[in-house]
Amino acid sequence: MIKLNSAYYFTLLFLTLILSCSTTFKETSSLSNIDKRFLMISPETEELFRVILTSDKFLISQMRSFETINRNPDKKGDIKTSKELEKYNKIDEIREGIISIWLFPDSGKLMKVRPKKPTYLIEIDNIIINDIQRWIFNFPSGIVEPNEFEIKYRIILRKLQSDEDIMKEVREKILKEN
Repeated sequence: MIKLNSAYYFTLLFLTLILSCSTTFKETSSLSNIDKRFLMISPETEELFRVILTSDKFLISQMRSFETINRNPDKKGDIKTSKELEKYNKIDEIREGIISIWLFPDSGKLMKVRPKKPTYLIEIDNIIINDIQRWIFNFPSGIVEPNEFEIKYRIILRKLQSDEDIMKEVREKILKEN
């Protein structure tokens, strides 16, 4: 019982400290100029694709190799991935991560997906990796080129609840688990 109460109070204290930094609500807004520049096509970038992922948007931009590789559109999968972020909208945070991709040279299917620069939010990194594993590429020329590339993600979390609502949710979750 003492261990349970200690864990409960520690969790509440931790969340209070984290959430006390920002107590305002943020409305869902359109892309900022910074995000628009992030998606602008630039052949000089190292990444082949760039993705902005929020709980209500999944935007992707291909930077180069337009004649040799394309990502097959998957609106349902994009929406599902965006919806997975909703439960993490407890803080205002923008994180970027880079994922290295290797494709089989004969089929163009995914061979390896490895984080090169993680977001350092484990749950978000898992969402990114799961997202990439559903991607299907097509090759208009019939040649799998490039078969190694990087994808850069920008994850935007927005605090949409008050501190009190978040604390209430955490309390209910802790009580449900016990």
